[in-house]
Amino acid sequence: MTNESKTLFIPLYGKALMSKEGLWQDKTAEKIVAEKEDLFTKADKSKRLAVYMTMRAMQYDSYAENFIKDNPDAIVIHFGCGLDSRISRVTAKANHWYDLDFPDVIALRKSFYSETDSYTMIGSSVTDFLWFDQIQHNNEPVLIIAEGLTMYLTEDDIRTLTELFAKKFGDVTFVFDAYSSFAAKASKIKNPINSVNAKISFSMDDEKLFENKEKGILHKETRYIILDEYISKLRGVYKTRFMFMKKFGSKMYRIYIYTCGKGTDR
Repeated sequence: MTNESKTLFIPLYGKALMSKEGLWQDKTAEKIVAEKEDLFTKADKSKRLAVYMTMRAMQYDSYAENFIKDNPDAIVIHFGCGLDSRISRVTAKANHWYDLDFPDVIALRKSFYSETDSYTMIGSSVTDFLWFDQIQHNNEPVLIIAEGLTMYLTEDDIRTLTELFAKKFGDVTFVFDAYSSFAAKASKIKNPINSVNAKISFSMDDEKLFENKEKGILHKETRYIILDEYISKLRGVYKTRFMFMKKFGSKMYRIYIYTCGKGTDR
């Protein structure tokens, strides 16, 4: 398993912890952590990090839920899925859901999840573009989720992907998160991924970095991770800490939403 792949244990542990504490519900994460405790020996067990990772996941879950409700024929492709249970947490049912990660990660994932007629797991690097051929697509709108992934890609990788989305699918909404350049530099000093020797390759300050109007690629929206509705669920020192983080650190790490091809009309 690559160093980047090993980072999957960090948010999974956090999601399980926050599920136990009632910030949200992720019984699958709780079950995996309980059964495979040995996999999490190097995972950062900071509660602050657990809260932050869960807030990020809640944003993606909410976006996917609403997208599928608005587009019941949608196809969802979840990049870098790891052992995440988003396929179960999102109650709206897509026409088809694909979870994609490196082959060794998918092999591990299949110990906990089973494919169905509407759910497929693909073992592939995101940048091995042969995975496109495994997607059954008949002009449905496509939602592509890349949570906690783009920092391990390059700017050229991401630009190539957005152009291929528009060309191959033609109606795509692409949701991803990225560090600011300042946050990426700061992470070299202190970051939970340092414990598994993963390296950040990409950061983003310009929200329109990947816009290409000629190819139908447009920035639609930028979102912050920490929302007041999430802070309201916290208590004590963590509520105060996240109020401070929201005020002073929101721009260091954000979620970006792009539309590609016909998706630009959405």
